[in-house]
Amino acid sequence: MGWRAGLLILVASSSFGIAGCQGVSIRRVGGSPSLSSTGRIERIGRWAARQKVEPGTPPPLRGASPGPDAGEPSDPGSLLARAERSYRAGLQARRESSEMNARYQVDALHDATAAIQGMLAEAGGEADPDLPKARALHSSAQGEFLRTTSGRSVKLDEKWRAGLEQKGIRLTIARESEFLAPESFDRFFFDDDFAVRNLDDEHKTEGVGVPLIALRKFDLRALDRREGEEKFLMPRQVYPMTAVLKPEPTAPGEPYNLRLELHDPLVERTVDLNGPAEPLAADLTTPLVYHFVQSPLPILQEIGLLDPQWLEKVAGLYMLHPYEPGKIPVVLVHGLRSSPAAWMHVINALRGDPELRERYQVWLFMYPTGTPFPASAAKLRKGLDELREVVDPDHRDAAFDRAVLIGHSMGGLISKMMIEQSGDAIWKLVGRRPFEELKAEPEHKEMMRRVFFFEPHPSIARVVFIATPHRGSDLGDQFIGRLTDRLIRLPIPMRLLYRKLIAQNDEDFFTPEIREGGLPSSIDELRTDNRLLRTLADLPRKPVPVHSIIGQKDPNLPIELGSDGVVPYTSSHLDWASSELVVDGDHGCQDEVETLRELRRILHLHLGKTLPVDEPDEDGPAGSPADRRDSNQSWPEALRSLRDEPE
Repeated sequence: MGWRAGLLILVASSSFGIAGCQGVSIRRVGGSPSLSSTGRIERIGRWAARQKVEPGTPPPLRGASPGPDAGEPSDPGSLLARAERSYRAGLQARRESSEMNARYQVDALHDATAAIQGMLAEAGGEADPDLPKARALHSSAQGEFLRTTSGRSVKLDEKWRAGLEQKGIRLTIARESEFLAPESFDRFFFDDDFAVRNLDDEHKTEGVGVPLIALRKFDLRALDRREGEEKFLMPRQVYPMTAVLKPEPTAPGEPYNLRLELHDPLVERTVDLNGPAEPLAADLTTPLVYHFVQSPLPILQEIGLLDPQWLEKVAGLYMLHPYEPGKIPVVLVHGLRSSPAAWMHVINALRGDPELRERYQVWLFMYPTGTPFPASAAKLRKGLDELREVVDPDHRDAAFDRAVLIGHSMGGLISKMMIEQSGDAIWKLVGRRPFEELKAEPEHKEMMRRVFFFEPHPSIARVVFIATPHRGSDLGDQFIGRLTDRLIRLPIPMRLLYRKLIAQNDEDFFTPEIREGGLPSSIDELRTDNRLLRTLADLPRKPVPVHSIIGQKDPNLPIELGSDGVVPYTSSHLDWASSELVVDGDHGCQDEVETLRELRRILHLHLGKTLPVDEPDEDGPAGSPADRRDSNQSWPEALRSLRDEPE
């Protein structure tokens, strides 16, 4: 593929305007977090004075859970002070003895847990001003314990547990669910060892536990052998995870007893510390960025355009999380010369909204963008059907039938085909005789039937189009589009089937465009004079709400004369859309702040709510959006035209 890839990247990368991660990067910064010393000295000093010890003197290692025994502190303030002394003593000892550090951190964890429980019991809730500090100390002790016993990453294997036993620490790993089974993960990285760059919003929550980047085990050779739900999870799976260490009663002189729990912050918000529920620490952004930036998706998007066959093995419908019954699917369909990485900002925004996170689950459709997009649409239909047979075979989950499709660029055309009824209109573009007269092997004929004949998919209840070329793009007619079209090498099985069908059928069976012009590429199908686009525009549609989000590269132009640099407004506009929003931005406008806000608004609307339209934020004042067509006001420039259907 070499020279094709190089030539395309040179001439087309700036023209198609689809960058995988839009400049977002992640880098390792390393180091463990330091605990703030604000208010520390006075508290330690008060407790030390009562105990008649010097404030800097490290406490003796214990190994028994704290209690009201003689000489043992029992009030929350004293417990917190001793916990911090243990934590600091461990940090001082870690260069000389990781075992001493680990045992000090367990002592700190014991006391911090008891302090939190005592504060909540005394104050009856969140009133104690030292409670946030106690939680921070609790999490810091956990993090330091994991670091000093495992290094830069954690592997929950027998070797690690055996090493802990040698340090006098007995650790039990909880098995809360199949998804959280420790043996299914390869390793865990510490979130705060990484820094994300060029992403405006990072969604993190302070609380109990250590946020981690969880990497599930991955075997490329086993991709074809995956079955059931596993078949619909990303080949390389990265999840946000929070580790919570819980000290358990330990007899004097016996090994320390600890219980390690893995919690899923996409599902859980609190954790039980043998008392009132505590907020769970979470980082939903760093693992997401790590997933997309460290993945080969930016390379695959180039291959998927130029040499689609290479992507066929991994193309398909994927869940970002094991199936969650009762949650509405949001299916994201990327565009031309793109990949699921194009949705990183969108996924981050949806995860950052607690209600959307609770009510929706995000799925991704990945496909080779050089292939004719009706074939990709057929693959999406099949993927939805097959996934349902796996996760909801009895069709009892009503949320599945409220799915929302969000398509960008060519992905919008694929999404539109999910709510259209073809009849024989698409077939007539290639065949001059009835489809039943086609001479082909049964499996080939059935495959073609799925491409050319389709009904609206019953699971789709709403569609959002972003920068979608419903009437084509001038780029397909220009030199770069024609050059790219020539560089695309369609999959060998598709080309062989084409030749076989031409040979098996009469000379006048196929239209001249197909017989003489050959198979079209996706670029060819995006030309403004393409018959497929005109036919799709006239097909009957399922009566579901649809929304348009359109980029305007030059905000000084009238909307009707505008363009996102690839698709003109006149191609993206739909008279029958329930709402239309024009944003300042180019063809990659799915990452714009206004787009992210609008997507949240639409998804809340799908739940029967309208709050996000009027919510204030740092980017502009609160207020209902106005029609910008005859207005020069500053705020409505972001939300230029909005029409909502009654619900």
